[in-house]
Amino acid sequence: MASVNGQRINMAKLHLMTANGVAFSTRTGEVILDSALMQGIEFPHDCRVGRCGSCLARVVNGVTLGGNAAGRGMIHACQARALSDLELEFDHQPPVQSVNAQVASLIYRASDVIEVGLKLTHRLDYLPGQYCSFKFRGFPARSFSPTLPADGSHSENDLTLHVKQVRNGRVSIALGRDIQVGHKLKIEGPFGSAYYRDDSEDRLVLVASGTGFAPILSVLLAALEDSHKKPIVLVIGARNLKSLYMASALSDLNRRPEIQLIVATNEPPRYKVVRHGAPIDFLPALRPTDGVYAAGSPAMIDEIARKVGAAGANLYADPFEPAATPANNWLTRNFA
Repeated sequence: MASVNGQRINMAKLHLMTANGVAFSTRTGEVILDSALMQGIEFPHDCRVGRCGSCLARVVNGVTLGGNAAGRGMIHACQARALSDLELEFDHQPPVQSVNAQVASLIYRASDVIEVGLKLTHRLDYLPGQYCSFKFRGFPARSFSPTLPADGSHSENDLTLHVKQVRNGRVSIALGRDIQVGHKLKIEGPFGSAYYRDDSEDRLVLVASGTGFAPILSVLLAALEDSHKKPIVLVIGARNLKSLYMASALSDLNRRPEIQLIVATNEPPRYKVVRHGAPIDFLPALRPTDGVYAAGSPAMIDEIARKVGAAGANLYADPFEPAATPANNWLTRNFA
């Protein structure tokens, strides 16, 4: 016997679990993902430390311990433990693939943001908003979100990346210098849980800072193509006007009647259409029926998560992590 939150729990008890209707068993206190995989149940996963979001699941019925995620009833199955019979649901995602590619174009969109166009040897399936690992030959792997050109134009390349060039970055600084057109690389993925979902949410709130615009742009365009039209609030933040590398695309998007666009910078703006502050300062009043997608620093995501949790809305976010973070060096999304 063990005590959990003051209650006596029989750790030897078997529980019946279903994940998307497929049944399996687990003992009290066992990690849900471990139980599923040991019994041959297909359950999406990657990092297994509760960071990538690939194993996110919704608890329809039952009680779990730990592994809580932002959003109504959401858990990380790689961290959550079963305390009762459980009914879970998770989204089906494209399988992780490995694809060879080469650099097809390099375009500076700002002094510190370079757009990388890639040609692939074969198609890579991913959902709008997911990210992949990109290993340029001779360099360590880094993770970025496939997206569209920052100026809103159509691309003839198979994939487009928005990369912020970071001082002393081993990969980002090499782009345009040691990594030129024709450079070969390997792509693995997709990963992540912040992909566009067509569900019952009434409004989309999309929030991005810096090159977090890349996955948010993918989600936005998928939503605009969806037959279930929803109002969209798009909040974009940058350090200053020069950092708004996506200004041309924002100008086009601002003409769409279903989009309410809010642009904010850390420096006092010179134009009335740009506000002074951080994206978190200009979130609309959130409702339980909102779907909030966010891409940016962990600090920004944490602040948004608190507001989303208080409102009872759903949050979809894969936070950026610096390449130098020792405990999370498997995930270096949109960094050096």
